Amino acid sequence: MQRKSKNIKSQLFKVGFFFLIIGILVLISLPLKKLKGEVFEEMRLDIFEANINKDNTTINNVNTENLTVIEEAEEPKEEEDKKVSYSYIGQLSIPKINLKKGFVSKESKYNSIEYNIAIANEADYPDVPMGNFILMAHSGNAYISFFDKLYKLEIGDEASVSYNANTYRYRLTNIYNQAKTGTVAIYRNKNIKTLTLITCTHNDDYNQTIYIFEEI
Repeated sequence: MQRKSKNIKSQLFKVGFFFLIIGILVLISLPLKKLKGEVFEEMRLDIFEANINKDNTTINNVNTENLTVIEEAEEPKEEEDKKVSYSYIGQLSIPKINLKKGFVSKESKYNSIEYNIAIANEADYPDVPMGNFILMAHSGNAYISFFDKLYKLEIGDEASVSYNANTYRYRLTNIYNQAKTGTVAIYRNKNIKTLTLITCTHNDDYNQTIYIFEEI
């Protein structure tokens, strides 16, 4: 009976040790995944800037100081993860919150908040007169939560968008919330070129926040 009790304790110890190792591996993998995302992000931005500079544009004038809340990154499908390869057509920069992030074309399969800052289907590109360039991204703590610090912005803060060898500069003029209903109403002056950013409201699971910037 004593030997049987020892065997049970030994088995319980092995099971506990196994789950301890699994827990440690999970904790280690999350920061590594975030680091991997940051490294690839830097590479894509470097490639974008190199291509722009090669065409003698004003990329160096861009200030580089810089919809759903996700606490952990969702796992991409394995087959998709192996094929992730794309380049940026432009970049968004917001100095106050140290945000500098590229974006792909609307036609790209990676124009999705699961990979990047996403351009809304209804958006105009930044070079369209009186257009509205609409960008969406996650907030939260995941490595794809590119708009996690937007809540720190205040009226008057500035942003810039580099696109097609030009830099467009904007100033924040309005911030408002809307309930998550699957659609967003955008209130803006249609006589002024606009940049609109959309993400989930900070620490709020039921609302989303819209940031309206007007071109300077």
